[in-house]
Parts: sequence; structure tokens; C-alpha cells
Amino acid sequence: MQHLKLVREMVDVTKTKVFSGGACNILDASGQLLRNTERDPINEWLTEQDIWFFDPQIHPDTHGEEYNYRKHHPLEVAARQAAGINLYEVSPRTFGGITSFEIASDHFREHEPMVIYFSDGNQNQDIIPAHSSKGHPLFAPFGIEHSQKAKEAHYREFIKNGNNMRKYLMGFARQMDSLTVTFGSEQQNTDVVISPERMHAADLFRAVVMAASGKRVIVTFTGGSEARDEYGNPRFLAPENPLEIEQHALLDQYVDEGNELRRAIAQLLEISVFVRVVYTQRSVLLALEEVFSIKGLL
Repeated sequence: MQHLKLVREMVDVTKTKVFSGGACNILDASGQLLRNTERDPINEWLTEQDIWFFDPQIHPDTHGEEYNYRKHHPLEVAARQAAGINLYEVSPRTFGGITSFEIASDHFREHEPMVIYFSDGNQNQDIIPAHSSKGHPLFAPFGIEHSQKAKEAHYREFIKNGNNMRKYLMGFARQMDSLTVTFGSEQQNTDVVISPERMHAADLFRAVVMAASGKRVIVTFTGGSEARDEYGNPRFLAPENPLEIEQHALLDQYVDEGNELRRAIAQLLEISVFVRVVYTQRSVLLALEEVFSIKGLL
């Protein structure tokens, strides 16, 4: 896929027109890590339209190399700044915690045109994704009910996502005057209280939404020094080797948190001229074509 109009080097970063973020690698029913292919037809279409884009899913198939933090993180930051249009995929197969923060920041703080794509999790079909009775997209990771290998892999993802969301929030607190973080056992009724034993994904997302909207938000992390890493970041504390029944309960929490996060995204997005919410690859292309036409890119 070297023919794609992908921004791969810093020298080309100013060419970026679209930041195509969201779901990257997924876990299959055996717990194996696979490259997400859901955006491939969309990336092909962008290339056909001669639109340069950045996709943070760094993989040998598309970029000719594996992800390298020192090279690709600065490139990702610069590409986000250069892009005038954002496309975010929220897949039923990946949690989407950091993606939710990026959506909140871009929509409520940057006010940039955005297409949010709730995908169905399968490149070979193009249907409405699995959803609740009220229409909210669901988090449905592969194999989490039946495969022990998948359960163990998803449990590691659970812990990783819980910690990464906390670290990412700390970065936002340094960027936003409206977001303040405190540590300790004393809280005010208006604080967003985050305990170390629960993931609090939707609570963290709502805090970023409020802060990005210009509202004063204080997030208080409880748990004391035991709930901090070596750099002082708040930690998500989950047992390393839980018993079977405990692991089942924690994975159930993981799925519930993913579902609640998707519901929060759907409920808190403001209706505005900046955002389009779509559910199929075809509707992504139609939405992008409309935005490109309005901005004079086609």
C-alpha cells in the first residue's frame, strides 16, 4: 500500500489535509494482534482524490515500517496541527478511550470539521454497527466471551487503556487552563472523582468535554501514593493475576465501560456545522466529499 497518499515523513507534514485517527490494531478471537483494515477503502478513496492524509496506524503494510515513538509521535502531533479535516473511527473491536479525548478536543476546542465513523468492525461488510435498543453503538471485542487467550489479551488491554486514559488526561491538564487535577482523599461535590480501582472512562471523557467547552473542571484522583506510577501519574489498579470469577467480572466491567463511553460520545456531541456522524464506509465517503467540496478541496 505504498501508493497511498500517506504522510510518512516530517518533510511532507504540511501537505496533510485529513487526520484519519481512531481504531488501530485489534485483537482477534484468539487474542492475536491484527492491523485494523476498516479504513483501507476510505484511504484508497482519499488517494484517488489526490488528498494527502495522516493515519496514526503505523504498520509495515501501509508505512513500510513498525511504529517508532521518537519518529512517529512528533509526526502525529504535527499532522494533527496541519490537517483541516478530521476523521475518527470508533470501532466495536477496540476500546476508543484516547480517540474519545481527541474527538472532544477537536470538536469543542478546535472547532474543526470532523467526521466520526462508528464502524461495524468488518472490512468485508458495510452495515450499521451493533447497537443498543436506544441506538448507541456497542463495544463488542472479539472472543471475550469464549476464548481464554482472548480474555487474557483483552484483560491486558483493559489495564493498558485504563492507565493510558489517565496519562492522557494529565497531558490535557497541562494544555487547558479550565482543567485542574488534584490528588488526595478530600473532594468537593463538584469534583470529578476518579478512584484507582475503576476505569472511569466515560467520567474522564466527560471531564475533557467540559474543559474543552471552557467550563471549569477539577478532577480528583484518590488512592494515595500507592495509586501513582514512578512519574506521579495516576494509576488504574487491577490485579495482575485475577482468579477466574474475578477476571470475568472485570472483563464485564471493561465491556460496560466501553458501552458507556460510546453512549457518552453520542450524547455529548453538539449538533453543529462542524461534525458529521456516520455508520458505514459509503456514508464516510459521502460526508468527506461534502466537506471537501465546501472547503474547496475537490
